[in-house]
Amino acid sequence: MANRARVSSPSPAHNRISHETSWFTRRIAAVLTGAWLGAILMVALAAPAAFRSVDEVMSSPPPATAKMIKDLGPTAVREVLHYQVGEANRLMFETWGIVQMVLAGLIFLLLLFFSTVGRPALGLSLGMLLLALLMQFVMIPRIVESGRDMRASLSARPAAVMERFRMLHLGFTTFEMAVVLLGAILLILLLRNRRVGGTARRSGDIRLSDDFRHSI
Repeated sequence: MANRARVSSPSPAHNRISHETSWFTRRIAAVLTGAWLGAILMVALAAPAAFRSVDEVMSSPPPATAKMIKDLGPTAVREVLHYQVGEANRLMFETWGIVQMVLAGLIFLLLLFFSTVGRPALGLSLGMLLLALLMQFVMIPRIVESGRDMRASLSARPAAVMERFRMLHLGFTTFEMAVVLLGAILLILLLRNRRVGGTARRSGDIRLSDDFRHSI
């Protein structure tokens, strides 16, 4: 009986956080993680689509735009459109970096202070937070700087600048894919923990009831 009591005794985290609070926190963290992963897909689709829109405008412009293109020259108009799209993408990346950092911080702090998840889930959320910080303070500033170097010379873009820009975007994509992988595993753990938590509570209640009957 003493062994059973030691096995079923709650941990300090369980004493501090109720099962209901932990379940609700895991649910919020799962929603935030799912929203983050969905937003990554949207950002990945939005940036290339913005540049493709330049070709669409140039290939089939409306009459008023066609007259302007003819007056200014297609090369100059294309470069101006590329500049505008680059600035829009710059703003999107800078905003997205902040959003990722906030989401990652919220998920980690929620799981750390308001749930009873184990070390694997905390480690995954911490890894996602570190990746978000690296993207915000390392990758995104370099991408923005490289994009400005490209737009500084509209007519001639050095091959080295273009290659650096492509490598930075590849690195950013790799970081985002790592976030998706960690986030998917975290979602599985959060959803599994909810089911296991309910089973564990029922098993603990049965053990405590058995101990109570034996003590009587």
